[in-house]
Amino acid sequence: MPIRVYDHRADLANLIVHPAIRSRFRRVEPGPAPRMHSHDIAGEIFIVLAGRCEFLIEDEAVTLTAGQLLYVEPKLRHALHAVGDEECIIYLSVTPHVEPTHTLYDADDNLLPPQYGTWRGTEPDPQPDTSTADLAEAHAVAAERLADLARRHADAVRQRRRAVVVAADTGDQPTLKALTDESWFELRDLLIQLDTLELAWNHLAPRAMPGKTRG
Repeated sequence: MPIRVYDHRADLANLIVHPAIRSRFRRVEPGPAPRMHSHDIAGEIFIVLAGRCEFLIEDEAVTLTAGQLLYVEPKLRHALHAVGDEECIIYLSVTPHVEPTHTLYDADDNLLPPQYGTWRGTEPDPQPDTSTADLAEAHAVAAERLADLARRHADAVRQRRRAVVVAADTGDQPTLKALTDESWFELRDLLIQLDTLELAWNHLAPRAMPGKTRG
């Protein structure tokens, strides 16, 4: 698979879209900041590549210039805009990227009901030929598989918990390492399945919005 390289002078669009992360370059025009939004479970990184950009985070504001980075924690309301007469160009990444990716507020800062697929703008449905029923089934199957892996992992952790404590108390590092490795491989499989569940959910959830239903 060829290595894909992106360039902010040409690739002003969503570049990587996955439950683990959504990232993009964005051109921000001068003008007032839009209404604030937040992300329930995601943190967001911003890097200013050109120009000057003011970030409004809750009741604070800071202006960044080219080469500076800012991190916005989950649940913090934020917005941004270019300052001065010139546009600014930024890189941003949202991690994780799970619907509803944005939490929106009205003009009085009241929380609005969840909206799905807002980040897509005019981008097409990534699963146009798949019915909503099939997407719902894929989501259910992924959830059942995750629940099964979680139960197995919890049972195994309980079974080896005493051995872990004994190994730690006696300084038996090889045994402690082996037991920890067993837990990691189980947890790894569980987290991979969580990613599968999130992807199935991201495909399904936007069908709840007007014009998104398929079969």
